[in-house]
Amino acid sequence: MSNTTILDDVTTAIVLLGDADEELRLRAAVDLGTWQAAEAAPALVARLGIEPSHAIRETLSWALLRMPAAARPLLRAALGEPDWLARMQACHVLSKLGDRDDAAALLPLIADPVDAVASRAWWAAGQTGSPTVTDALAAQLGRGDSELRNSLSIAFEELRDLGVVALARRLRRDEAAGVREHAADTLGLIGSPYADPAILLLREATDDPDPMVRFAALNALGQLDSPRARAAVRAVSDANDPRLRRLAERLVRRHRPEPAPIAPEPTDRPLPVGVVAAAPGVLVGLACESGLLAESRTLPALAGRIATLAAADPDLDRAGLLAAALPDGSTVREALAALSARAGERIGLAAVERLDGTVAHAVHTAADGSPVGVLLGHTGSPGPDTDRIVAKVLLQVALCRARYLASGDVPAHVWRDVREAAQDRAAADGLTGALGERAVAGAVADYAVRNVLLQQVSITDPGVTIDALLYGRGIRITGFRRLTAGDRR
Repeated sequence: MSNTTILDDVTTAIVLLGDADEELRLRAAVDLGTWQAAEAAPALVARLGIEPSHAIRETLSWALLRMPAAARPLLRAALGEPDWLARMQACHVLSKLGDRDDAAALLPLIADPVDAVASRAWWAAGQTGSPTVTDALAAQLGRGDSELRNSLSIAFEELRDLGVVALARRLRRDEAAGVREHAADTLGLIGSPYADPAILLLREATDDPDPMVRFAALNALGQLDSPRARAAVRAVSDANDPRLRRLAERLVRRHRPEPAPIAPEPTDRPLPVGVVAAAPGVLVGLACESGLLAESRTLPALAGRIATLAAADPDLDRAGLLAAALPDGSTVREALAALSARAGERIGLAAVERLDGTVAHAVHTAADGSPVGVLLGHTGSPGPDTDRIVAKVLLQVALCRARYLASGDVPAHVWRDVREAAQDRAAADGLTGALGERAVAGAVADYAVRNVLLQQVSITDPGVTIDALLYGRGIRITGFRRLTAGDRR
């Protein structure tokens, strides 16, 4: 067949895509796909959004898959069509292409108001294998009936470990009960080893106030093939909830005999994340390997108990604190090892910071979501006004990263380095004489504003500095300590 004949046939087939006769439409789609007629891609994509026959839509999809380079940009454009059928079919074809680069284009469709479109977008997003889709998918947990929820779970199953963090975060009690239940069900579907990092949070969810969430969390633990998961199931076998207890007993009967999980071996690798707890006069930092453990309820609770213990005995150093006994009789070292075994990751006592005198304490959240503990020594008469001002300064220390209390606390060598660096910049900029000196003096003043607490602009009262905020209130700051989750001391 000549090129001219093929061109004429392609033109004819494009016209027949819209014929009233279903057989002719089907034949036209088959021919265009067989010929891999890339010039027909716009017509094929356009027909996807209006073709009433499911069988023909599948044939149109097949034809487009035979010309991916021509089809992909048109399919991405079709994701923005007002016709829901066009959006749905575009998602369907893109899911078969499974290209990571399609993830960004699919994101808006994940929350599409039409369930049929959203469901296809979920599957397509799962096929991209991109971690960028997981939070958007997790935001749809709990949506629709069981069939729709199942389609979202299956999309997460395709992503394997990539979606586990987003799912585990939805187990928190500030989410709706239906969301928490769906998250637990989905983690169970993903299974081991991919969902194993969520074991501790699933165990926490077996204490959820909602009975359906408790049941879903325990059922998910039962689907994980891990000694830690089985240990978590055994821990629920004496639950007060009879339905939960019966399920736990059935799951335990399936378990093979095995030793209890043990804590991972210590290594020299630093622990990248953690939590901070505060008690009167002391800050305690616990470090761990995963953000999920840091976001659990269990690790912050343990940090709080350790901080309370440290506050009760100001003479305890880090080594002494590790050997000290908690109210349940276990030492801090033993409690850390027990939680490490349950969580399947290393946990350590990273830092203990103390401050003497009259000291206020707080834990705030930094811009990146990590905890920041603060101790603030102060003088002043007890009362609501003092408490209010002290709370403002605690927030200032937490979020504004002051290094020194007053200018006089800055070491002489630091001032020298700041001045020399400013002089070098002034010289490089061609500033000499009085103008150069003013530039240097300004740089020194700027350093103080950034790094000296009393000279910083107040984060709660931007019209004044911290020094001015304290003026005339009978309050003097005597010192401060700041501890982040990443600090090691």
